[in-house]
Amino acid sequence: MSFTHDDLILCSLRDHLLTHLGLHFIKKHDKMLIRRIENAASAFDFSDTKLFAEWLLNNKLTDHQLGKLASHLTIGETYFFREKKSFDFLEQIYLPGLILKRFGNARKIHIWCAGCSTGEEAYSLAIALTQTIPDIQHWKITILATDINPVLLEKAKKGIYTKWSFRASTPEFIEKYFTKPGENQWQIIPEIRKMVTFSTLNLAGDHYPSTATKTQSVDIIFCRNVLIYFSPEGNLQVTNRFYKALNTGGILVVSPVEMSSLIASDFSKIFYSGYTIYHKGTHPEIVGTDLRHEMSPPVIDSSDLGGDLIKKSGVLSFGQTIPVQEQILIQKVNILMCNPDGADLIADGLIDAENLYNKGLFEDAEKLLMGMIRQTEHYNKGLVKILARTKANLGKLNEAAEWCEIALSLDKLDADLHYLLATIMQEQGNDAAATDALKMALYIQHDFVLANFLLGNLKLKAGKIASGKKLFRNALLSLSKYDQNEILPYSDGLTAGRFREIIQTMTN
Repeated sequence: MSFTHDDLILCSLRDHLLTHLGLHFIKKHDKMLIRRIENAASAFDFSDTKLFAEWLLNNKLTDHQLGKLASHLTIGETYFFREKKSFDFLEQIYLPGLILKRFGNARKIHIWCAGCSTGEEAYSLAIALTQTIPDIQHWKITILATDINPVLLEKAKKGIYTKWSFRASTPEFIEKYFTKPGENQWQIIPEIRKMVTFSTLNLAGDHYPSTATKTQSVDIIFCRNVLIYFSPEGNLQVTNRFYKALNTGGILVVSPVEMSSLIASDFSKIFYSGYTIYHKGTHPEIVGTDLRHEMSPPVIDSSDLGGDLIKKSGVLSFGQTIPVQEQILIQKVNILMCNPDGADLIADGLIDAENLYNKGLFEDAEKLLMGMIRQTEHYNKGLVKILARTKANLGKLNEAAEWCEIALSLDKLDADLHYLLATIMQEQGNDAAATDALKMALYIQHDFVLANFLLGNLKLKAGKIASGKKLFRNALLSLSKYDQNEILPYSDGLTAGRFREIIQTMTN
């Protein structure tokens, strides 16, 4: 026997799941909730769904049972180095600064991967650290990976994966960090596996931050595609606890689809390549591009801008290699800034700026672009567009908005620019301006997936449920033209298939 949407038991069940698991199922999700409860009933050996629901309401479940239930109510999908820009931020910007700060006697880093599922993300973090810290054997590295589902944690501890977990990985990466215990099986090497400790933890509970759960004094928290299941109040409760768990200077990394308005307001924000990183403190412990100067890399003579120099490399004093291609670009910045008559560099300056931008070297990209504008005294649309994106990633939102407007004066029918302006307006708390910009983006390109999704979120936030649901349906329709494994434009590495699942969870 099942139950209907009018049953009081269904209302009680929604409240029960919110209280004990933090999972937020509003009334419009009743069909999806019933379907998932029916699946869970079978897993708990109940043939009658209504009896199963009554059993849930009248019994205190063990941690194992709660995890088992949660596995049927959420989507546990991940892969190695998912949303790669967040890892780029760690390796290129945040970790170098943290390494310099801790290079003395306090050589320790504590990372927490909350909602780790089957472990790919936690192991990705371990690999990122080994690639960033040259003398990692002299450091005390602790990576805590928690999830509510003990079944998933057991799989994570074994560290055995199939091809689906490597959709963003190269054969060289797999060969370096995995062995092959069987057909279509790859196991993480012991050196990486031992860096991660797995533990059961329910984010809806109050067992963190605490020393007992090893969730205090954390430097980095990864919690991606988990908060989408929580209520707005639940999001604030969890992220407030995360804030308390972090050291001053620590960061919280969430998924791009999780709205910034639902993150604890105590966090400040760092903007990186379209990604928002949440930071504890007003002065980020980030060296980023300044790391090159503090560690005194080799100076490149301007006469060597090319030729065989590309085959060489400079080395930081503690062993970290800086690619010479990057050094060449930096040298071009200096030459252009000191010599405005360097017309031969202007021709390929835009390509250089894009390379700097893609590497996360936003300050250098900004210098190069501003130098080009001063040199040419001409607003090239492509130049101004990347400058607007660069300013946004530096957190210079007012300037970014101004450059967006300049770029739009050159081409009012650029949907990408209207979307960029919308994200800037949203970060500034100007939902009305963000809404107007998104409407323009969709007027120009009606199948713009992210624009439909972001505008849908803004409509829901404003209490316009019907309009929000319609925009989510439009986003789903637009997603139909993508292969499920295809990376969605402007989503920071999110696949179309995964994004479809997220929207369906919000609309069913």
